[in-house]
Formats: sequence, structure tokens, C-alpha cells
Amino acid sequence: MGWFWGGKSNQNDPAKDLDDDLKQFLKEQQPRPYVPAEAPIEPLQPSEKLSPTVKPSEQIIPDTIPTAEERPLPKESLFQDGRYKHIWKTYIPQDEITAATSTPVERVLSARKDRNQSIHKAALENCAFEEEMQQICFKGGNLTDRLRGRMTMCHEETKAFNRCYTLQAKFLQALGYMTSATSSAEDEEKIQMHADKLYHRMMDYEAEVDEAKRNNQPIPPLSSLFNPNRPAPTLEQMALPKAMEDKMKKPLHEYPPHERELAARAALQEAKLTDLYAEDLFKYSVTMNEDRKNRQAFLTRVFGEVIGKFLIPDPPKDPNIKPYSLQQLERDIWQEENASSTSPQAQKQESIDMRKRG
Repeated sequence: MGWFWGGKSNQNDPAKDLDDDLKQFLKEQQPRPYVPAEAPIEPLQPSEKLSPTVKPSEQIIPDTIPTAEERPLPKESLFQDGRYKHIWKTYIPQDEITAATSTPVERVLSARKDRNQSIHKAALENCAFEEEMQQICFKGGNLTDRLRGRMTMCHEETKAFNRCYTLQAKFLQALGYMTSATSSAEDEEKIQMHADKLYHRMMDYEAEVDEAKRNNQPIPPLSSLFNPNRPAPTLEQMALPKAMEDKMKKPLHEYPPHERELAARAALQEAKLTDLYAEDLFKYSVTMNEDRKNRQAFLTRVFGEVIGKFLIPDPPKDPNIKPYSLQQLERDIWQEENASSTSPQAQKQESIDMRKRG
């Protein structure tokens, strides 16, 4: 038994009877003590001079490779103060990649898709009140209103919202919303506000017609939807090409009288937009047909005329890209309305009406 102040005893050493060679082997097999790695030396700034205490082997060699011309940080970067700028050196915006790799057909389809989404969003914004009434019917009100909403599935509110969305989208199409590449966001917003104004003008006329029918009074005369100072155009004036009318949901004469002008103008505006898109497609179609003829000529030389034309048929002689002529699409009945709607008096009167409505 040892004492606290006593010396160290070797009686409890389990390796005291081992050979010296075995002790040396066990000592070598013991794990080495952990030594933390030294922190890496930070690179010096170009403006700073190397300290004389730094050894030549530890000096950081600056990068002498010439870099490309510095570009401003793209808008996608969250740090516009210059942080992580080296990461964005080789960045190429998605728009540039799409423009360089996409075909004219893909660009046309993408433009149509973006326009349809913009029209959908603008129509929902103009129908915010009808949508709110529908949501209140489903979720708000007292117990009686909620019970009525569940029993009728808010049929009236849903019908009003769906009709508002359909008509607002048609008004936006008829007024040429998101069709010009040079128009600004302010111009597109004016078109959206004007579409909402025309929609409420149509709703006011429908309310007047319903009130006249209830009171057995004569129906108010129908005026032009886009220019109330002029009479409504007739079916003969709004006659559409047969190929265009076949693409509509129903013939023009089956629409209500006060909706025919809207349906006709929306169809004409969409046809004009298609005609603008067809310019790029026509050039692409001509180039594609020339390449097609070259491939057919090569196969004809190798396998003969019969097999060559069987594998690659002849291209169409006259591709039907423009089914409507510009003379058919132009309508004199709306040209004066377009000029009057852009005049300062019309814009002033429209702003007064919107202020009264607000």
C-alpha cells in the first residue's frame, strides 16, 4: 500500500516482464497524439506589401492570367455590392441562351404562352370584386348564408365570376393587350383599365335591358361597344372570313346582340397577331424547305428517285401560313374609334369616369 506522498511504484506495471523488443513494438503501434492543422494563410491584397518576416516559400504568387472585361453584376445576384462577383463571371442570362438556341417556332409558342398568362392575370385583377364575392359566399357570412352557399354551391356568384373573367379576357384581346413589343408597362396598364371600363359599360347596359323588360318598357337602343357615340355595327359590317369564324366557339349570329361586336373584334385582333407571328415562321419555313430539298436530292442520288421521295416527300409548294389577307382583317368601323380613344379628350373623360367609379 502506497502513500499519497510516496514515490511511484512499478509493481502495477503490466509490461514490466515483457521483452525490450516487444515493448518497442507496442510503443510504435500506439496512436499518435492529435495535432490540429494550422489555419491557411490568407492571400494578401494586391495593394499590400509583403512583410519582411514572411518567408519566400510562403509568399502568395498573384494570378497573372488576364481576365475578361468586367461586367456589372446581373440582376439575379442578391448581393449587388460586389460580393461573390467571381461566381457570376461566366454567367449568361437565360434570355440570351433561349434567344441563341431556340427556333422561330419555339419563340412564337413561348410568346403566345406568355401573352396568355398575362391576359389571365389581368382578367383576374379586373374581376377581383366578383372573386371576393364568391369567396365570401363559400367561407364568410352568417350561418344562413353559409348554409345557402353549400346548398347552391354559390351558383350565382360563381356564374358572375366566370362570366366576368371570360368577358374581361375578350376585352383585353380585342384592345390588343400585350401585342406590341415596344409598349411600356404604363401603356399596358391603360389598356387593362380601359377593358375594365368597357366591361362595366356592358354590365350597365344589361341592367338597363333587364329593368326595361320587367317594367314592360322598350329596350334601350344598342350603341357601339367601343364607341358609344356611334350605332352598333350590323352583322354585315362585322362579317368574318369563314376560316376565322370556324375557329370560334359558335357563329357570330348566335351571340347576344351586345356581345357580337366584342367577339368579332377579339377574333380579328387575334388573327392580326397571328399574321405578325407568321413573318418569322414564313422565313423559317422557306429555309426548312430548302434544307429538305437538299436532303431529298442526296437520297435520290444514292438510292434513286422513288426511294428518295418516299423517305423525304416533296415540301408544300405554297405553305398556308397566312390564311387571312390584311384587307379582310382591316375594319373601317373601328378605325375611328381607335383614333378617338387615343385623343386627349377621350383619355381625360376616361380618367374622370374611373375616378367617379373609385
